[in-house]
Amino acid sequence: TFAPLYCSNLCVNNCLYCAFRRNNKVIRRRRLSLEEVRRETEILAGMGHKRLITSYGEHPLSDANYIADTLRTIYSVKVKARKGWGEISRVNVNAAPMTIEELEMLKEIGIGTFQVFQETYHHETYYRVHPSNTIKGNYHWRLYCMHRALEAGVDDVGIGVLLGLYDWRFEVMGLLMHSRDLEEQFGVSPHTISFPRLRPAANTPFV
Repeated sequence: TFAPLYCSNLCVNNCLYCAFRRNNKVIRRRRLSLEEVRRETEILAGMGHKRLITSYGEHPLSDANYIADTLRTIYSVKVKARKGWGEISRVNVNAAPMTIEELEMLKEIGIGTFQVFQETYHHETYYRVHPSNTIKGNYHWRLYCMHRALEAGVDDVGIGVLLGLYDWRFEVMGLLMHSRDLEEQFGVSPHTISFPRLRPAANTPFV
């Protein structure tokens, strides 16, 4: 198991189903400072947690360099816990797709599982809910992000779909084919496969 640590909800995308979307003016935007990340980590490590998953919106202020800084900060924390010393031994990352060079930097720091959800494998639905004038509107850039991660040497990757966008049976087949392709090309399948589902979110136009 792992505990979540949301580091930033700043986002340049405008996904119709997401409260983080850039046109949503009803939520409070935050990017944790490194001192705030440290304090949150101290609390979680003090509770006995050893694994975290950090989450970031896609935005220049929460880019790969910011992610790298948060990972270094988290790994540097060592606190008195319930039984001995508490520290985080593995940080998984849920973030936007990155370049091979950016992923190599995170690999060097010690990224755990790199997790990116395709959201939907159905092309028509994907383009309908991810506007074309956004980074996330590029279907193939997102689809092949795990190929880049494995090329960068990241040990574990995680994929997933957002149930409720399209027929779940089609999505499961998409996940299967995605997994098989990774195994055929790199000899490894995803460490995790996730099935989040649509839930009510503040001021979202998705129907």
